[in-house]
Amino acid sequence: MKKNILAGLISLIVVTGCNQGTNKTLPESRAGIPVTVTSVREGQMVSYLDLSATSSFLFKAAIKAPATGYIDNTLINLGDKVNKNQTLFTIRTKEASALLGDSLKSLEFSGLFEVKTATSGQISSIEHPTGDYVAEGDLLCQVAIPESFAFILDVPFELSSFVKLNTVCEIILPDSTSVKGTIKSRFPAMAANSQTERFIVKLAEPKNLPENLTAKIRITKESVKTAFSLPKSCILTDETMQQFWVMKLINDSTAIKVQVKTGINEDEYVQITKPSFKPSDLFLSSGNFGLGDTAYVKVRKNSEHEQ
Repeated sequence: MKKNILAGLISLIVVTGCNQGTNKTLPESRAGIPVTVTSVREGQMVSYLDLSATSSFLFKAAIKAPATGYIDNTLINLGDKVNKNQTLFTIRTKEASALLGDSLKSLEFSGLFEVKTATSGQISSIEHPTGDYVAEGDLLCQVAIPESFAFILDVPFELSSFVKLNTVCEIILPDSTSVKGTIKSRFPAMAANSQTERFIVKLAEPKNLPENLTAKIRITKESVKTAFSLPKSCILTDETMQQFWVMKLINDSTAIKVQVKTGINEDEYVQITKPSFKPSDLFLSSGNFGLGDTAYVKVRKNSEHEQ
């Protein structure tokens, strides 16, 4: 009987030990972080410099009074287009105005002078209305020369090296439309208050635009014909924005941290200059924020490389 009791105790101890050993060797489950992935893009990348510019007529013809008198008639309105030798005003001299009320005058004396323009253009200002008294040489109006229409581009001195004469640029208007232009010339002096250099940008094709219109001049700053890039969502950085890295997928469920150097920054993509990646490499594009050097992940089915 003692032998049976001893055998039972030994069996109980063995069974208990086996159960504990089995529990200790069970593998721990790893919950992967849901992520999406993408691959590098290969192609041309361009960075631009957007600078402010204001439209202006560089040349305006000044129409002046040929004689002293009163403006008898104004034949133009502001904004009218006029042709060469077109009559703009008529001026009646002071003496002729005095004779208008003389019923006993025996001589026909009108004393009217026609004021004509020597060039074609658009009326940009009218200085005197009908009935005004003007002296000889007074400014009556100004005629803007359409061929002189241009945008005046203000460039900070430290950026002037990117602006090259006789190069094509894009003029972005306030309504988001754009036209082509050419950087024609540079002013000989800087603007004293803003310390900016001024350039003249001419339109590639004539367009009916008003003066003092503010637009953006987009200039090519840097261009790379063949560049490898990733979406901005793939690029992570520290608080100082001095170091950059990406999370690269090394197998179906593991991503590691890889330091990178960036180049051209476009609207949605960033150039990766170092290291060199393969087209088959995959990188985390979402769910990557705050991950450590090595992370266990679960790739979602809607990742870009699967589309």
